[in-house]
Amino acid sequence: MVTDKIVIRNIKNIKHLEVDFIYPESQIIVVTGRNGVGKTTIIKAFKLIKDPNIFGKSSGDQALNSESSVDMKIDGHPEFSFSYNKRFSALDSRDKIPLDGEILSELPIPFGDRFSRFSVIASLDSELRVKIGSSDYEKASELIDFLSQVYSSTRFEGLKQAKIKGGVYYFSLKEYDFYLREDHFSSGEYFLIQLYRLITSGARLVLIDEVDIALDAVAQVNLYNTLKPILQEYGARLIVVSHSLAFMDTVDEGGLYYLDRNNDIVSLDQKSFGYIKSNLYGFKGFDRYILTEDSVLEGFIEFLIKMYAFTPYYQHKTIGVGGFTQLQLIIEKNDTDKIFSASCDVLAVVDGDVHAELDQSYNGPTKIFCSPVEDLELYIYKNRDRILDTIPLPTYPESSKDKKASKAYWKYLTHDNEIPINNLYSLIVKNNEEKSREFALKIQKFLTIQAAS
Repeated sequence: MVTDKIVIRNIKNIKHLEVDFIYPESQIIVVTGRNGVGKTTIIKAFKLIKDPNIFGKSSGDQALNSESSVDMKIDGHPEFSFSYNKRFSALDSRDKIPLDGEILSELPIPFGDRFSRFSVIASLDSELRVKIGSSDYEKASELIDFLSQVYSSTRFEGLKQAKIKGGVYYFSLKEYDFYLREDHFSSGEYFLIQLYRLITSGARLVLIDEVDIALDAVAQVNLYNTLKPILQEYGARLIVVSHSLAFMDTVDEGGLYYLDRNNDIVSLDQKSFGYIKSNLYGFKGFDRYILTEDSVLEGFIEFLIKMYAFTPYYQHKTIGVGGFTQLQLIIEKNDTDKIFSASCDVLAVVDGDVHAELDQSYNGPTKIFCSPVEDLELYIYKNRDRILDTIPLPTYPESSKDKKASKAYWKYLTHDNEIPINNLYSLIVKNNEEKSREFALKIQKFLTIQAAS
């Protein structure tokens, strides 16, 4: 498993930050967090490899001091460090650093290279005209595939590319000998072309701040899965900064990192999408909040509310946070910071297999309820011969670990066999009627006015 490590000390508002970037199979890591915590500082730290004066240029004289330093251990390279050079008021290194082009770090506006390329492309217009006039260009097949997948559109079929002064530039031909340079494309299309350039440049590691800038909703949803095969083909890995929920919702497990500040301590850790969605954006405006382990349990609670036909008095929001550990972290954070509401208005619900553990490790005021079974997916998996005897068994090799196998089997049922999830919920309730009724009654009490007394 590929890992890149960075340690940042005394730069801007980061006193000490140590991060191991452990890449999932996709080779993509997405960093998010609130504004001003230090996401761009991390991208700038990697930019030191190419530009030791990047902090002086983009952050001012107060960003660094005599104690400032950056240590890196990049996969395939010996460790190297940057320390403060008083003479140049910059971070400098005497170690062997990666070659130019091996690691590319792209900053946000106005310092990113993608923004300065506008003038570069415009300056090559006369050369491009010569290329077009002599038909010295070719179809931009790979870029067409990339943009077509991201936008789910065929409108890019006419894209061409021409080589000018060692670089490749893109354009589309129009009627009456007109043409459209890439810098005249829409902002989203232009920035995607620059992203494509970076990840196909031969760099082993690419970092991009504000990767989703100017992208519409369709592009944000499709971008992640479109990038994966390209990174694999070019042997590259990617770290991006994003605030897009639509984009982050598509990221594989283990690929989301959340930058947070607690007093003076800044941390960057792997977090689930549910945790990030809850902590970063919150869901203010509801009377009651039900936080669960995952989306399966989230759906089960809403199913019970409809099945038992009770009308909640309080407007509520049920949120699948993503895992037992993340759930405990988020309710503890709510206890102190009220990211949802007061603790008395928040309910945590877990499956039976972790209820005792959470009850023991959590000592706060938030109520904790237990679902009617040990684990919803596990219950269906373990009882499939009895309650799903008409469904053929999967043909794929199943994991020897029940938990992992049950999740794959749930997907097999709901996706491959297109069994409605509510049908599975109904089977769980039917075979656990008394416990399900008791559980639903607890939810009802929490969501009705009696709960206020």
